[in-house]
Amino acid sequence: MNADQYIAKESFTAPILCVVMTAWCVWAGCTEGWNILTVGGLVFFAIGMIIYIFKYAKYGRSALIIDEAGITIKDWRKNEILHWAAIEKCDISWRTAMGRYFRCLGIKTLAGKREKFHDVRLSGKLCRNKSVRQAIEKFGGTEIFDYESSSQQNRYVATIAIIALLAVFVIFIIYSTL
Repeated sequence: MNADQYIAKESFTAPILCVVMTAWCVWAGCTEGWNILTVGGLVFFAIGMIIYIFKYAKYGRSALIIDEAGITIKDWRKNEILHWAAIEKCDISWRTAMGRYFRCLGIKTLAGKREKFHDVRLSGKLCRNKSVRQAIEKFGGTEIFDYESSSQQNRYVATIAIIALLAVFVIFIIYSTL
């Protein structure tokens, strides 16, 4: 975090995965023959790679910028600046979409008399919960970050992780005794 702003940019994990898997599908097709799985994988990952190339060429990397003015969200062609005066609360939580969990910065603003919610995915950006929280506290004040909601989410995720580990342990014990 710089002294005058915090920037979290989109990581290159997904596009690198698309490039590697496309290259692997081409190699597998050339050495082992072009079966349906190789062709399907090549088409799928090549389309993903083309989408990422188009996105980066036209719109650049997605970013989250927290500074004196407020929170700037740059995602695809959406550039949105949320000023501190309009932001009521922020929290970091885990959300789910299409069966995947991801970290999300939830921002609650007041648009006239109605509340408006903005969600920024943190999982795809190179940032940590603590760094985002510290940046919000530094630039927006300590009353903006909602500790209670964030800690409830962390307890929820920790409980699910503990239950999953216990289930794996119990299944391991059952199979080892058979």
